[in-house]
Amino acid sequence: MDNREYINELFKHVKSDSILIIDRKGQLKRLYCPFPVEVVVPVGQMGKGLVVFVEAIKMTPDMKDVYVIEGKAYYLSFFAIRYNPLQ
Repeated sequence: MDNREYINELFKHVKSDSILIIDRKGQLKRLYCPFPVEVVVPVGQMGKGLVVFVEAIKMTPDMKDVYVIEGKAYYLSFFAIRYNPLQ
């Protein structure tokens, strides 16, 4: 099975509207889109420190996860999740 076939099969079982995280207490949590992330590496028109919202989570053909923000895909490593359990 090539990467594209694997990704197509994977997205039959998982959705692109949420992500699993481990919070500061070590508990597994699911965040649903849209959720806030902070830019940690300037990319495109987004400067460091800017908070933006993830619309979806996708995967590139070479199996790298990306966030969809304002309709464009960006690598997760450019961002830090802004998780607030009280919201």
